Amino acid sequence: MRRQRMIARCVRSVRLGILVAFAGIALAEPARAQAPLHERIDAMLESAHPAQPAPLASDAEFVRRIYLDLIGTIPTADEARQFIDDQSPDKREKLIDRLLASPEFTRHMTTVLDVMWMERRPDKHVKTDEWRAYLHAAIAANRPLNELVREILAADGVDDALRPAAKFYLDREGEPNLLTRDVGRMFFGMDLQCAQCHDHPFD
Repeated sequence: MRRQRMIARCVRSVRLGILVAFAGIALAEPARAQAPLHERIDAMLESAHPAQPAPLASDAEFVRRIYLDLIGTIPTADEARQFIDDQSPDKREKLIDRLLASPEFTRHMTTVLDVMWMERRPDKHVKTDEWRAYLHAAIAANRPLNELVREILAADGVDDALRPAAKFYLDREGEPNLLTRDVGRMFFGMDLQCAQCHDHPFD
């Protein structure tokens, strides 16, 4: 009898606890939508590394940097002077658009992507001229990089139309460890070379 009373008391306590827990959930404020991911990342970085952003670059600094970044050369004295003297508020956006539409941008990006992805490897199966012509055409057509990379990684040299894209694969001889290392480093920003010997990045 005493044991039954203890069990009944225990059951009542558990029921009361569950009731209180659910009441708390029911009365709680509705959940707010989380901030977009990029805002949460920015906030996390700012709290971890409080720093003042650099001031806006002067027109002279900007014109030199944007020319180097987009077409690989510095502006002529006349081009720099013309930009600095321009008083329009959207002159930076206009300059960026003009440079992106220029043949110099296509030429420069072809060189950048060639050197970055092929690392000046000697020709083995696909000539550099064919590879560079393929990259040049893709950049001139303003193809998105994700599509271009997908095509390069999927190309195996069987399809003649995509043979230039297969240079990435073929000139590495289809070697799995080399391809894994280079794809990880170039397209994912991750060093996967350690995975040849270790199962875990911290082993």
